Amino acid sequence: MSLLHTPAARGLLGVLLLSLAPLAHAAEPGPSVRPPLPLKLSDGTPFPPELLHNPELQYTVALFHPTAPTGDVVAAANKLLTEKYKELSGAWKPGAPMPEVVIEVVPQEEVEPLDEEHLRHFGRKLEAEDRKRLMGARHVTALSFHIPFAKRNESLLAAMRYAHQLATEQKALLCDMETREYFSLKSWKETRVDGWTGGVPSLPSHITMHVYAKGEGQGQRMITLGMAKLGLPDLVVEQVPGSMTTEMGKLINAVAQLLTEGLEPTRGGDLMVDLTRVKDARVQRMVTPDDPKTAKRKAKLWSIEGRRDRGDPENYLLELDFPGSGLAHARQLEALDTLFGKKPDSIVPAPPGDPELEAVAKKARARLNELRPRLAKGVHPPEVLLVKAGFRTDDKNLEYMWMEVVAWEKDRLKGTLANEPFNVSRLRRGSPVDVAESEVQDYLYMGPDGKREGGESSTILMRREQQGR
Repeated sequence: MSLLHTPAARGLLGVLLLSLAPLAHAAEPGPSVRPPLPLKLSDGTPFPPELLHNPELQYTVALFHPTAPTGDVVAAANKLLTEKYKELSGAWKPGAPMPEVVIEVVPQEEVEPLDEEHLRHFGRKLEAEDRKRLMGARHVTALSFHIPFAKRNESLLAAMRYAHQLATEQKALLCDMETREYFSLKSWKETRVDGWTGGVPSLPSHITMHVYAKGEGQGQRMITLGMAKLGLPDLVVEQVPGSMTTEMGKLINAVAQLLTEGLEPTRGGDLMVDLTRVKDARVQRMVTPDDPKTAKRKAKLWSIEGRRDRGDPENYLLELDFPGSGLAHARQLEALDTLFGKKPDSIVPAPPGDPELEAVAKKARARLNELRPRLAKGVHPPEVLLVKAGFRTDDKNLEYMWMEVVAWEKDRLKGTLANEPFNVSRLRRGSPVDVAESEVQDYLYMGPDGKREGGESSTILMRREQQGR
């Protein structure tokens, strides 16, 4: 009997890098800028087109002062605003609004000190020294921007420049309250200001995306934060298998950019996604096809009212749903294949009883036994566990593939397939699967501290593949 091994899971690195702690476990810093929206469970109702564009935008940038400011920050901020950013300093009038900035010192009793755990998730754009300076900071100045939809693009550019200049003068660090990210002066300038002189912004620079597990069998939930700054709903996709998060992230970014550039759903909820119509050069590069020969670059999605979860942004949610029949992962994969092309994983043959791979399998099962007490109750982000096992092929052989583990019950590991099968027609990437512990041939594990281990079989097989070329 011949054995076929898939060296590595397609998108495996994306699985390891995109998995974040649930938003419900992270406190949002600073003042609230909107009343909370109702917690509404979507019943598949098409997203109302009249809610697509918010006529009056509101967003906040917070300046965190590591030490107490020596002067009147509000006075300095107003002086800078009126002298150099007059396009932001109009008078807000209902019905005929002009951009306006409300500058306030946040009372210290309302500022919760930041800790290492919080900054581990939301301070990735800070240098180590900046993290130290931010720890325990209790002095915060809030810049609340009120912007009419018609001036959303030019006002956002001015707001980003204004916040950066004021923070520079005040020696402060910045927090985008919509995306909940902390920035150094350098990272804010590089991400939010440089390379943009006007017009429609490149959305990946102004939004972020959170990915977290919803529970056994429910896959990952992917949601944007920051679309409110452009007067648009945030985007959400439910039940995404871990192995698909990289491609789904590309799709979500593309839809976000297209909405910013003018795409609108129909009254019935149809959303025609055409990747060839993306105008922004950065996003164009991001959504290049995986397989140009099979990528059609166009697909029809459905836009429905998003289901709210605790910790969601205070913004309308547009959920991307996928036409077709079958389980969610199959419909998602069909759309991703249509847009980006179907690129199969590489296959490397190995004989039965291969001593090098058998040694890896023995070591992997021993290590899993050590990890079991920690993982038996489930794998919780930022932890990620993948195992490799054999699946019966159409011609009665075995094809070894990776699966992402979501639960461990007795002697069986349950999860979703992380590879695209070569000769197992009953399965596709993302299909629900389970295997016995005794069938595991290798493992890949990322712990809560981000440390990775395992995957030795992939290293061996890729080395053999290169040597055989």
